[in-house]
Amino acid sequence: MSDGMPEQPSVVVVGGNLDGYDVKLTPGLSMIVGSGRLANLRLDHPEIELAHIKIIWDDLGLSMIDNGSRKGTWINGEPVETAALIDGDTIEFVAPGSKVQPPPPKVRLRIPKGSVPDPPPLPPPPTGEPHARPAAVPARGAAKVRGPARRRRSALRMPDVDLRILALGASGLLVLLLGGWLVKRFFFTAPQIDSVEPAQAEMGQAITLTGTRFDHDAADNKVWFGAVSVAATSVTGERLQVQVPVLPAPGPVGVSVETPTGRSRPVSLLALSPLRVASLDPPGALPGDEVVLNGGGFNEGLSVTVGGQPARVVKAEAQAVRFEMPQVTGTPGSLHPVVVSAGGRTTPPLELYLGRLPLVSGVEPPRGVAGDLVRVRGAGFTSLRTVVTFDGVPALVVAGDAGQLAVVVPPSSRSQAEALVPVVVQAGGRASSAAPGFALQRQVEGKWVPRFLAGPIGEAGSGQATLGTEIAPVLLLSSKDEARSIGERALSVAKALNAAVDRARVGQALAFEAREEPEIVVALVGAPDRLLKVLPQDAAAYETPPGLPARGAPPTEIALARHWAALLTDTVAIGTSGAKARATAELGPPWSLAFSELRAALPWQYGSGVASARVVAIPAALRLKLREAAFRVP
Repeated sequence: MSDGMPEQPSVVVVGGNLDGYDVKLTPGLSMIVGSGRLANLRLDHPEIELAHIKIIWDDLGLSMIDNGSRKGTWINGEPVETAALIDGDTIEFVAPGSKVQPPPPKVRLRIPKGSVPDPPPLPPPPTGEPHARPAAVPARGAAKVRGPARRRRSALRMPDVDLRILALGASGLLVLLLGGWLVKRFFFTAPQIDSVEPAQAEMGQAITLTGTRFDHDAADNKVWFGAVSVAATSVTGERLQVQVPVLPAPGPVGVSVETPTGRSRPVSLLALSPLRVASLDPPGALPGDEVVLNGGGFNEGLSVTVGGQPARVVKAEAQAVRFEMPQVTGTPGSLHPVVVSAGGRTTPPLELYLGRLPLVSGVEPPRGVAGDLVRVRGAGFTSLRTVVTFDGVPALVVAGDAGQLAVVVPPSSRSQAEALVPVVVQAGGRASSAAPGFALQRQVEGKWVPRFLAGPIGEAGSGQATLGTEIAPVLLLSSKDEARSIGERALSVAKALNAAVDRARVGQALAFEAREEPEIVVALVGAPDRLLKVLPQDAAAYETPPGLPARGAPPTEIALARHWAALLTDTVAIGTSGAKARATAELGPPWSLAFSELRAALPWQYGSGVASARVVAIPAALRLKLREAAFRVP
């Protein structure tokens, strides 16, 4: 309003979904208050009739008329049919003190001082004439008062007839002109909303407004949600589609449509926060365990199901719901959808494991031989700090995250050609429970082949890995070099060594040597192949080798390269041709003794090689000697 001009009178809703909603009154026009779709102020409640009352603003002020409601109307606790209205009057639609549930809303009049002018002052009466009797004001306390309502004020003297006619004529002309403009503006040009579907919607959800006089161009229909406006997305005749915008807070909001010709009266919409789910903590549980579902738009009236079974909601907050895992049908590791429902809305499902973490749900592929790279799937893993065992034998973890791990299958300790072995994951001080087994096969049944495998050493995540056969380790790696992890480097070296073994199996002479130029490496004799680079970190690890006393100082890189070359040469020679251990013999004991015993334990026969049963039967003492020989550098 401009300076000096009072605010317009208005009707304020008290209680219900539209609590605090303020509707301005217009001079010369009446306002229908009721529960029907044609009411100017629509209050949803079964006790409020379709057009319960009419509020009028004319030249005599503001007044109210009950539209013949069955149960009546009350102002400030008094039953009335018609009454003048003043600032602060509260209009009720049920008798005060009624135990109606839910309580129906009320309306309160807000009439700023000076916004509704009083009639002009009366001229003094002619000399000698007695004062005229003041006009009677309708009694507020009496129920069912009939006749026109007038403003309650002090008794005034009635003006002369000619002055009254003149004043009424001027006021009537002004009201007629203003009323005609308003009628044209609001009833013949401005848009009108008849209904909104659905009556409650999430922020971001599309709704449909049905009404009249919408603009044929969707962009020219500005839809207001309280103080926030957005353009309509489409319009077809009497139906207008719009997306509910992000509002400052959820709750009831007035929706109106503004076009170049005017703005409609508002209708009520219950705006809801979007119902969404983000994560489960923990992602696995047993019946009776409590689980926290993180997301948004939650409220006290929601429900949760797991695998179609209702779950007991322990506590519901706006962004988190705590519920109890119900009894569901399934095996440990099986996944079950978690769905939240509230007010006819449902969330997309989140998968919850049946079982406590860490949890193994499966291994892909489900069978393989030592040295294969497989994926262990589940939940609650801690990447490279996680320990994975196959039948109790530790496996090298190459990479992974909380839901899956890439691991190298360790050698089998069983004599069977194939055995279903348990896969166990240890993380956070806890071990996984029963899970699908892994079919562990021997590499070659009947004939042993010295295949090189990548394996772990020490604690998980120690930054070291071994390379060796299923009998004993041969090399200890302590640097990832150019690979992404120490495990990936071990896999790459194992692949190169196994390619060299395949050459020896077809009769090619094979030996390994140390080279110093241009860098220290282990390579094949007589071939350009550089199989393995020796790094300072690798040499440093041999100063205190695993399970052995410290040697005082780390070996030089070239000394370690010669050591590796000798061990690799004799390991391949014994397994592929039964040759004597000549390379380790040059190192002296204990290396020569350990490899001589290995050759005796694995008698090689022309045409049939070494029987795999011999490998299984190698005594633990010899395996220990070979391990010590590998980790001790001359």
